[in-house]
Amino acid sequence: MRKLALAGAAACAVAMSAQVAAAQSCSITSTAAGTLSCTVVSTHSFTMPSLLQLTMSGFTSGTNMTLAAPTAMSDYSTPTIQMPTTGPSYQVAANRNYKVQISANAASFAGPYAKPAGDLAWSTSAVGTFTPLTTTPADISTGTPTTLSAAVGVFYKTTYNFATDVPGSYSLGVTFTLVAP
Repeated sequence: MRKLALAGAAACAVAMSAQVAAAQSCSITSTAAGTLSCTVVSTHSFTMPSLLQLTMSGFTSGTNMTLAAPTAMSDYSTPTIQMPTTGPSYQVAANRNYKVQISANAASFAGPYAKPAGDLAWSTSAVGTFTPLTTTPADISTGTPTTLSAAVGVFYKTTYNFATDVPGSYSLGVTFTLVAP
């Protein structure tokens, strides 16, 4: 019983010495008149995380986008045509530099014919240069820290080929990625 009590007392002493080692103290012992001071310095720290948010809007339904498609023979002025669609827009909030990327989830649309993903081209301007979509992420825009960026619109042009586009429903996943370089 005595050995147990000694072991308990030793453990208590070790715990108290650890608390004393972590504590800082300051004391003044003086009989002098006037201002006396004592200082304890501590270091305060924190870790700031990367904070980034991509907010998208303007989808046809939920996160789905309906692309403009030919509906009549008169839509085909040539065997291959392009039809524009106003796509979604996005805004970014970030406390560091960022870029937004776009990519196709597959090399071709799912449907009755393996329509190439590149038949869907994108741009940030309705009258700008359009880039065919690929499975490799492409930079849409870049930015610096901001509480909320200006809205960036995405525009599409879909190429339709009268001879190869088999009638039916087609779909292609498109991924928008916010990257902190």
